Amino acid sequence: MSEIRLRNAILTSIKRTWWLVGALLVVMSGFRLLFTIQFAHPEIWRDFLGSLPVAFAFGALHDLRILLLFALPPTFSLMWMRDRDRQRWKSWLRRTSTYWFLGTSVIVIALASEQIYYSYFGSRFNILAFGAIEDDIGAVLLSAWQTYPLLLYLLVGLILEYIVLRIIRRAFHFTDFLHASTQPEAEQVDLALNRHIVAHSMLAVVLCSLPLTPIFVSLDQEVPQTAFVRTIPENGVEKLAETLWTRISENSLSTARRYGFDLDAQAAIEQFTQGHSAANQGPLLQRLPVQAMTPTPHVERPPHVVLVVMESFATHLLQYQSPNFDLLGPAQPFFEQGALFERFLPTDNISIGSILGIILDLPYRPGTKHLSQSEQRHKSFATSSAKLFADQGYDTAFFYGGPANWRNLDQFLPLQGFQEEVGMEEILEQYHLDPQTDAGPWGLWDEHLFRAIADRLEHAEKPLFLVAFTTTNHPPHHLPASWSLPALRPPDRLLARTGPLDETQKAQLETYRYAAHQLGNWLQELQQTGLIQHCVIGVTGDHTAGIGIPFAHQEILLERAVPFLLWMPEAIRHQFQPNVLLPGSHKDIVPTLFHAAGLGPNRYRGLGSSLLDKNATHIGFNSSGLLLLEDGAIKIHEEGYDPMRWIGDSLELEPTHHPIGAAAALRYYQAALSLADWMVYEDSLPAKGN
Repeated sequence: MSEIRLRNAILTSIKRTWWLVGALLVVMSGFRLLFTIQFAHPEIWRDFLGSLPVAFAFGALHDLRILLLFALPPTFSLMWMRDRDRQRWKSWLRRTSTYWFLGTSVIVIALASEQIYYSYFGSRFNILAFGAIEDDIGAVLLSAWQTYPLLLYLLVGLILEYIVLRIIRRAFHFTDFLHASTQPEAEQVDLALNRHIVAHSMLAVVLCSLPLTPIFVSLDQEVPQTAFVRTIPENGVEKLAETLWTRISENSLSTARRYGFDLDAQAAIEQFTQGHSAANQGPLLQRLPVQAMTPTPHVERPPHVVLVVMESFATHLLQYQSPNFDLLGPAQPFFEQGALFERFLPTDNISIGSILGIILDLPYRPGTKHLSQSEQRHKSFATSSAKLFADQGYDTAFFYGGPANWRNLDQFLPLQGFQEEVGMEEILEQYHLDPQTDAGPWGLWDEHLFRAIADRLEHAEKPLFLVAFTTTNHPPHHLPASWSLPALRPPDRLLARTGPLDETQKAQLETYRYAAHQLGNWLQELQQTGLIQHCVIGVTGDHTAGIGIPFAHQEILLERAVPFLLWMPEAIRHQFQPNVLLPGSHKDIVPTLFHAAGLGPNRYRGLGSSLLDKNATHIGFNSSGLLLLEDGAIKIHEEGYDPMRWIGDSLELEPTHHPIGAAAALRYYQAALSLADWMVYEDSLPAKGN
């Protein structure tokens, strides 16, 4: 009888393995359904409903691939469990049940965490996930605690874990494994085990060999797809694994290698400049041609140049600006009178990526470590915007509302030519402020930062290039106790998309309004003192932030867009006729400010283009793979790209099969990122690589 029961344990193990795989497949599909219901724009249910069954079917294949790989160790271990005694089986059951419990817990936690991640970043797990670890971890945890109902999440998680534990224990109960109502023959058990191992292994190999995403994308004609539809088959476990692999596998010129430019930097330069490189040897920056920057404005004296980077300053909320929903307040006249570029993208979708992209005048290379925290953090970069202006006789400064050592900037910025690096500690001391009442988790209230900027400009003895980064419009969306304005009344067209606003959404809108008002108050102060007529001012956002708005496919720009406002003194402004429909991104800010300040004749070289120069190449791009062109846009995916065209003068796009210059724009983008990669590693590579 003992032998019969032990043989039965093999058969029971096989059944339980497939039962657990099936159960987890249902659970993972349930998370996918929840994801779709929570984040899909209504157009998905209206126009792409027929694509959902196929998307879910491919999603099940993605899930099954993960589950089969996870279940392989228990399956292979059965080969050693033939003819084992009771004690060995008891030990195997304990270890296997622990393995399944821990693995199932990781899967469930990853899937649940990705839902929260997507609600904030608008994307599946990617390299941005490292931001929470590398950022101010204390502020991250406090923001999460005060923004999300973490206690509720924890309670739900513990309940789920308990249910999983009970199910796994029941599945691997000792007496069930050894109970046999009929007597299995030894040959029957061996045959069943051999079939199980072969079937499990072959199925895992086949699914791992199949390029599931490319196959799904190739069905576009029969199964209409949008960027969101393509995300449906993905799962959090795979995306987390890809993210970890991206970080681990990063090395010198990994970006250039991805696009085939890792053997010769000159090839990237030739592609980027369309064969108009200034030289074929020497420092990479000097091989780029000098940009014409036409027209050349006449400037009596060099103006101050100030760039304000506003935390989470999204373009899509500006679409609802009105007297009855006044987000901008005193900033409104400046947005009306200045040149407001709205077909504009941040270089990255996390603060430090965008800040470094601006101050180094380099586009962010997707998936790479941020330079101030990488092995290159001790390097001085020739492309630095501070060096560019310092060479023209400017003093240079960086003002930040948070701690000066955020992301190692206190050590990194001086190497890049910033003569002053002012953080919250210095401003607190300068104005005798109390960090308990005059600051939030991420830094000073914006009003104090703008006060410090105004004072620095007032006492400037030389032309000043100043970059400032605000902090208040950030989770957990706290505001100073003194802030008090009548509550906003969201327009019906906003509520139609969000539904009734919850407290977090209301707080998001209020901190956005507060930040915009403080910007407006500062601009008004400069206007009253007359100082604004001696300043070229740029205003942009570091990245966008959603408030629970699902975006349609034609709104793919608004999902990522930040504005770029360019304010020029009257004496300079009348010399330009800006085309605000030109596309751009953060890489174009520094050359635009350089041009507006009348410094163009002093020879600018870089990877961006002035938005005031109508004859330059204008292509904006973001690390998500969205490229903006003058006639449309392209969204890059694994199998190529989706071409789109502008709908009139709006910020919306529609699919097209005949984009103008899309292929050339893609090569330009790949060459630009490859060239940025070469510039990062230029001094540490063998001479033959250049």
